[in-house]
Amino acid sequence: MNARPRVCLIDDDIHARDALGLGLRDAGFDVVAAPGVAAGLDVVARKGADAIVTDLHMPGTDGAQLIAEARTRWPEIPIVIVTGSATFGGENVNAVAARLGADALMVKPFRADELAQRLAALFVKKSAPG
Repeated sequence: MNARPRVCLIDDDIHARDALGLGLRDAGFDVVAAPGVAAGLDVVARKGADAIVTDLHMPGTDGAQLIAEARTRWPEIPIVIVTGSATFGGENVNAVAARLGADALMVKPFRADELAQRLAALFVKKSAPG
């Protein structure tokens, strides 16, 4: 992992993306932001990432498809779902997150420092022996 953990932040909402990105940078993360799934996967493939933070509801390819692809390509990378909705495809987002193998779920609104704390905890868990 880099000295500053790199987070790929994927959200089609520019305001959410900018606010979370700024907060994560202030918390010491290197953030690469992407407006959609294809761009996010490309960023992770080209630049690498220590974690992926993704929205579920996005036009075109959605966050569930991104997570499935990321789990195939990078099975060990922590993935955090951020969403403003309690359901996705008619299913409770908690059930969706569990089914997809996401490491954490955060329902908007939340503060960027809360996301930073969640990511830091995932990095500690990932680096713990056993």
